Amino acid sequence: MSGADLRIVHLAFDHASVRALHSLLQQDGRASHWWWIEPHSTLQGKAFEWNNALRTDEVPNTLAQADAVVIHRLKGANLDWVQRIPDNVPVVWASWGDDYYRVLGSLNRSLFLPWTATLNAVLGKMSITVQRMGSAFGGAEKRFVQACQRVDAVSTLMEENAPFFGVFSEPKPHTYRSFYNPTPPESDVQWCTDVPGRVLLGTNASNTSNHLDLILRLRSATPPDHVRFSAGLSYGSTRYAKAIDFLGSRLLSHWESQFEHLPRQAYGDWLCTHNVLVMNNVRTQGTGVLVMALWHGMKIVVRPDAHITPFFQAHGFVFDCLPAHGWNNDFYSPLNAQERAHNRVLAARVFGQKQRIRTVDAMLEDLISGRLTRRLT
Repeated sequence: MSGADLRIVHLAFDHASVRALHSLLQQDGRASHWWWIEPHSTLQGKAFEWNNALRTDEVPNTLAQADAVVIHRLKGANLDWVQRIPDNVPVVWASWGDDYYRVLGSLNRSLFLPWTATLNAVLGKMSITVQRMGSAFGGAEKRFVQACQRVDAVSTLMEENAPFFGVFSEPKPHTYRSFYNPTPPESDVQWCTDVPGRVLLGTNASNTSNHLDLILRLRSATPPDHVRFSAGLSYGSTRYAKAIDFLGSRLLSHWESQFEHLPRQAYGDWLCTHNVLVMNNVRTQGTGVLVMALWHGMKIVVRPDAHITPFFQAHGFVFDCLPAHGWNNDFYSPLNAQERAHNRVLAARVFGQKQRIRTVDAMLEDLISGRLTRRLT
């Protein structure tokens, strides 16, 4: 088999990172890529033209001719599609946190801090509880774990250290670095503001961001008057976003929320009006924003028990961890020029276009050489 003969089917959903991967693969002539996009996942704004787009009724026949299938999100309709992939075709799972955090009982019990758990109850946000019941009584976790056994390779940020990796039986799947979360283009050389105390709390309107617990911690620490707080709430739960905006504006001085869906460049410009990103989530999320923040020189503050923290440590990024109690006013100070440059270089090395091309190359070469085959038969 030569690269030009490879036929790869992508079972995907519409997302900025998936679009970026599609554009990257368009530049590679060694394989043909076919895309089924989940019909109800279209992003707001201008429709995107997917090369070799598949209608739902065309998928079964195309799967029968595939040399490999890449599943973007192992949930929803893809749990059905994975059962229809021919037995001889390798499956690569390009994983997302939403695939596994809410379905694996070992992971979803520790996502919410106390005040956020209370806010969930007040808002009637019981989706996690319902999903836990679905896992316990409806077989959702069992179905997910069974689907994982059909996976032959995984593209994931933390590779073998991913928190879900224990679901795989031996032999474990191949791992590739994440296909997603690209750095901004190298032509985008702007740095974030150097005005001290421009603090962004979290990356989206997800209750796993634990905004309220962080807001109350900040309030009890009596922030200096020059500090300004923001929250980006344009993606996620509208009900949760409105609650965080209300609580933030009343519990912290100088509060601002951002609700507008912005194009990538405009979002980057808005992001650069901050120089500190504080993430109070335990689960890994908002990685695309995190990569942009590293590129633009923002100080990153995460929880010591966050699943992303060992990844930062292993790759040598400059970052800070929240203390067990209280607050450190040094967090309001921007990174210096050397620290900013250091993180940008590392971000390019770990998430840049060259690295993503190497990741795709590795997968294609493994398919051509026969190293990537069915894991379990």
